[in-house]
Parts: sequence; structure tokens; C-alpha cells
Amino acid sequence: MKIRPAYELPCEKHDDLKYLIRLEWWNLGFRLSIVAVLALVLGSSQAMKAAWYEDILSLVPAIAFLVAMRFRNRSPDEEFPYGYQRVTVVAFLCAAVALTLIGSYVLLDSLYKLIMMEHPSIGAIEIFGETIWMGWLMVAALLYSIIPPVIIGHLQMKAATKVHEKTVFADGKMSKADWMTGLAAITGVLGVGAGFWWADALAGMLIALDVTKDGIMNLKEAVGDLLDRRPRFTSKAKPEGLAEQLEAKLFDLDWVASAAVRLREEGHIFSGEAFVTPHSDVNLSRRLREASQLLKHTDWRIYEVVVTALPSETEAASLYNCLDSRR
Repeated sequence: MKIRPAYELPCEKHDDLKYLIRLEWWNLGFRLSIVAVLALVLGSSQAMKAAWYEDILSLVPAIAFLVAMRFRNRSPDEEFPYGYQRVTVVAFLCAAVALTLIGSYVLLDSLYKLIMMEHPSIGAIEIFGETIWMGWLMVAALLYSIIPPVIIGHLQMKAATKVHEKTVFADGKMSKADWMTGLAAITGVLGVGAGFWWADALAGMLIALDVTKDGIMNLKEAVGDLLDRRPRFTSKAKPEGLAEQLEAKLFDLDWVASAAVRLREEGHIFSGEAFVTPHSDVNLSRRLREASQLLKHTDWRIYEVVVTALPSETEAASLYNCLDSRR
């Protein structure tokens, strides 16, 4: 069995990855503190529960990424000859499924409470001899749940782009949008205090909708990568133009008559095949090996590109037309 060589991250990217891992540990620490703080003032508010569930779920991407990093750099073996690079995609998928399921549950629960016209009660608590409405403590906790994620989310997106980590990028994007979740929960709590009982359940529904939307979007991303969709950083981004760059390099070789390249995304790296029609078969094996090395060193994200010769003009034309039609 032919086993892939181990992938080596470029030296200049090692520091970027280490910074991203440290950032995820900080993110996990802050998220745990937010979950603990919200749990202390949860009460019977549906909006608070929805915000709390979302913050619990926000632990999943960070944990999944940190666990995946323990496996990603393992060398390919007989059991997994292609390596473990897709483990981050699996982690991404797990986080997306969790977001979608819990978001849907909270959405239905909030809708049920709205239909049943359940009136939440937010009581008071005595602190240092002073009686304080619990709603103010909830608002303070929600404000704390907004600030760290927004700051860390901005840093995550910048750091993840440098090392092509879509799991962390998606997590950072959700963190940056956490202010909307916090604001919705604050509005729900203050609405209850003002006598609008329905504001709480409505805020819970809005938060649940946001969570479910994030889950579905991330699920689409993860499934697209697992199905070997044409590489792109996000589903809304334009496809990577790397395949065209590799084809141009092949056409620059004097022994290549025609060429086509197809790539797939494996976590943070790309792999694929290149099909060439040579002018002649002279030193073809050596030329194919050299062409493979040339393509591999075009971009740091390229793990492996297998270059194959198609001597039949009919077969080559059919394949090239097929690849062109998919772009």
C-alpha cells in the first residue's frame, strides 16, 4: 500500500498556528467563565436560558478544534494512508450539528411558551442588606457575555485566515455576532421588568433563530468539504483560483500539450490530481515527478498533487471538457 508522506507546515506558519491555539485556549477560558456567570443569575427567563444554551454550545467549536489539533499532525499510516488532515472538518461538523439541534430545540421551546402565554417572573435578591431586582444582575451578566467574545472573535478571524482554519474562522464570526444575542436577551429581560411578558419568549426565539442559522450555515460548510467541493474559504466566498494557477504552470512546461487540474480541500490543506497530455513520451516518468514537485511548491496549502499523463487525445479532451464545464 502506498502511504502519503507526512505533511509539514511551513516554518513561517508555525508561529501563526501556535498563536491561534493560544487564542482558542483564552477563548475557552472566557467562555467557561461566561457560562458560570450566566448560570448564577439564570432564573426563569427564557431569553436568559437561550443565551446560556448558546454560550454552552460556543464551547463546542473551541474544544473540537483543540482536540482535533492533537490528531491532525499524526503521520499517515496503513489504517489511514491519506493522513488525519480532515479531522478538523469532522470537528467542524460536530459543532455544526450541535448548534443546529440545540438551536431548534430552544426555538420550539420558546415558541411553546409564547403560545401558552407563560408569564416569566424575575424576582429580587438581597445583597449587603440591599434588595436588588434580579433583572439588573442578569443585564450585567449579559453585558459581560458580550465583550470578551466580540474582541476574541475579531482576533480569531484574522488569525484563522493566516493558517486557513475554517473551523476557528466560523467560530470567530459567530463570536463577533454575539452582541446581537446579548442585546436580544437584555431587551427580553428589561421587557419583562416593564410588564411585557411576551418580550422574554420573543427574545428567546430570536436568539434560537440566530443559533439555528449559524448551525445550518456551518453544517453546509462542513458537508461541502467532506463531499470534496471545489476549495473555497467559505460557502459565500468565491472558489479558490488555485487550480487555474496550477494549470498555467503546467502549460508553461515545453513538453505539455494540454493540462487540467482538480483540487479538493482536506481541512486546512488542498490535494488533487493534474492530467497532462505530453508532446512525447521522452523521459515522461521523470517529467511527471518534476511537475508534481513544481505544483506542490506553488502554495503552502498544497499537500499533494498527483500528475498523470493522458496520451489518448480523445480521453484527454473528454476529461478537460468535463473539468472546464464545472467551473
